[in-house]
Amino acid sequence: MLRVFTKLPFWARVGMGFLPFILLGWFYMSGANDLRVKEAQTGGGESAASTKLMPLPSEMVEGFHRSALTPDPKGEIRLYVDTWASLKRFVIGITIVAVGGVLIGLYMGTFPLIDAVLYYFFVFVKNIPPLLLLPILFIYLDVGELSKIMLVVIGVLPGVVLDARKRALEIPREELYKAQSLGATDQEITWSIIFPQILPRMIGSLRLNFQAAWCYVIAGESIAAAAGIGYRIFVLRRYVAMDVIIPYVLWATIIMFVLEYTFQWLETRYRWVDK
Repeated sequence: MLRVFTKLPFWARVGMGFLPFILLGWFYMSGANDLRVKEAQTGGGESAASTKLMPLPSEMVEGFHRSALTPDPKGEIRLYVDTWASLKRFVIGITIVAVGGVLIGLYMGTFPLIDAVLYYFFVFVKNIPPLLLLPILFIYLDVGELSKIMLVVIGVLPGVVLDARKRALEIPREELYKAQSLGATDQEITWSIIFPQILPRMIGSLRLNFQAAWCYVIAGESIAAAAGIGYRIFVLRRYVAMDVIIPYVLWATIIMFVLEYTFQWLETRYRWVDK
C-alpha cells in the first residue's frame, strides 16, 4: 500500500491515468458486440434497432465522415461550419464576460459605494438558473446570435464579477494606504496596484467557467439555430444517428479540453504571482 504523499513515477501516472478510459472502452465494446450477437441470433428486429444506439468505432468513423466531413449540397463541410458557429458564440460571450466581469468586480472591490450598489444585485442574479431565461431571451431578443451570447453572459458574468471583487478585497490594505500616502490617485491605485495583482488569478476563474459557458452555447443552439454543434446533435437525435452524435460529443469535448489546458498553461506563465 502506497503511503500518503508518495510520488509516483511519470510512467505509472500516465498508465494509471489511461486505465479508466481503457475500462470504459472495454465495457462499451462488450455491450456493442453483445447487441450484434443477439441481432445475428434473432435475425434483426428490435436487436437491429438497438445496435444503432451503440455503434462500433468503424461505424462511427464512417458515419462521421459521411455526415460531417463530406461537403453538403452547398459545398460546405458541416463540421467546420458547426465548429466555427459554436466557437464564435463562445468567444464573443466569454470575451464580454472577461472584460465586463473583471472591470465591474475590480471597481466593486475598490470603491465601497459601487460595491454597496451592485453587490446584492449580482448575488441575486447569480442564483437565477440561466436556462430558465432562455425562452425570455428568445422572446425579447429573437432567436438570432444575440440571445445565445446573452445566455452565456447572464450565466457566467455574475460569478466572475463576484470573484474579481473578492480578489480585489484580498489585496492588503497596507499597500493601498502606502500608495495614498505617496500621492497616488484612486485610479492609479486601481489600475497600477490592484488590477495587475488580480488579473492572473482571474485567468483561473475564467477557465473554471469555460464548461458552463460552453454548455450555455450548446443549449441555446439545440433550441434555435441554423448551425452549431448543439444544433447538429439536436437534428441528428431525431434519426438516432449515434454513429455521428458520439463523435460530435467527443469533438466538443476535445475543443473544451484544448481551451482549458491553454488557459492553464497561461496561468503557469505568471511565475510572479503568489500561489
